[in-house]
Formats: sequence, C-alpha cells, structure tokens
Amino acid sequence: MTDVQKNPYRRSSTGVMPSARRMREEGERRTERTRDRIRDAAHRLFTEHGIENTTVDAICSAAGISKGSFYLYFHRKEDLLLEYALRRLRRVREMLPELIGRPTFGEAINAILDEVVRGRNWSREVTERSIFELGTCAERLSIEPPHRLVQPLIEIGQARGEIRKDIPPDALAHFVLRSILGALRDWGVRADERDRETVLDYTVTLVLDAIQTRH
Repeated sequence: MTDVQKNPYRRSSTGVMPSARRMREEGERRTERTRDRIRDAAHRLFTEHGIENTTVDAICSAAGISKGSFYLYFHRKEDLLLEYALRRLRRVREMLPELIGRPTFGEAINAILDEVVRGRNWSREVTERSIFELGTCAERLSIEPPHRLVQPLIEIGQARGEIRKDIPPDALAHFVLRSILGALRDWGVRADERDRETVLDYTVTLVLDAIQTRH
C-alpha cells in the first residue's frame, strides 16, 4: 500500500495530494447536487401549493432526502426563498465583467433582468416572499449588498456622461434597486395586475429617465 493510499490527505511539498483534492471536489459537487434537489423540489411545491401549505416534510419527500439532511443545508423552509434571491445576485456578480463592457447603463440593466428575471418561472408569491427575505436578512448575505453590484455600472455611466452626477453613485444604485425590486414586490402581492414583463419594462423606462443626464 502506498503512502497516499494509507493517508489520502498526506501533504506533499506542493500542498494537498491530488487524491485529497478529488475527494474534496466530489464532496462539494455532491453537496451542490443535494441543494439543487431541495431547491427544485421546494420551488415546485411552493408554486403548486403555496408557501404556507408546503411543509418541510413534503419538500424532503419530493427531493428524496431525510429531514435531517434538509436541516444540514437550511434552518427553515423560508431560507430557500433567500437562496433563490442569492443565486440570482451571484449570477449578477459573475456577469459584471461583461456588463461593464456594455455601451450604456440601460443595456447593462436590461441584460441583468433578461438573465435573472425575465422568462423565469416564478409565481407571484415566491417573487414577493423572496424579495421580503432578501430585505430582512441583509446580515446573512454571503455576497455584496445588491446595490454594490449595480454601483460600478452607475459610476461608468457617470464617467461616460449618460448618468447624472449631482447625486452620488451609491444613492443612485440604491434608487435603481429599490425601484425594480419594489415593482416586482408589488407585482407579487397583486398591487399591479399587469404581467411581470410589462411591469419591468415600465419600471426600467422610468428609472432610466430619472437618472439620465439633464441637458
């Protein structure tokens, strides 16, 4: 038996041996697959039966896991709503290098909405509750606050002369996010009966008009 077989975590002069790295990576993939099953099962049940009528037991049964396994990943079913929102924020962060190269702020913000909102099968209730969880669990976010993801795009727009400079970029970023998330929340609670895409289009049009440079 080789030294690596005896101890898969044995270190070499260059760090962790390949077998240990493979074990760690496989464990991470297994963890993410389980989280995916839980997320997918919960989303389906939330959409079909409503959040309040969906139990942790039902989510576990649909995901094919034990209740103990569920609590390894989530403390409560509402944490899944925060997870949905966080996944979209992470996707925005991944997009930032490409977004920065967009010729206008309007194109950048619409690219974000095309990627993380438009065409996504979210019910009104899941949309509203996910935004609520995002707003009330700021201290638990494992990513930059949402407005920080938009602020670099605002700053670039100001440097190009397309976005007004009389208001600081962080305040404008807050305004943009509050406007869009507020519109989606209103759609979620049926304060606006228009379809979601129309609500987004109207909101983006008004936001871009409000922040553009005044001549």
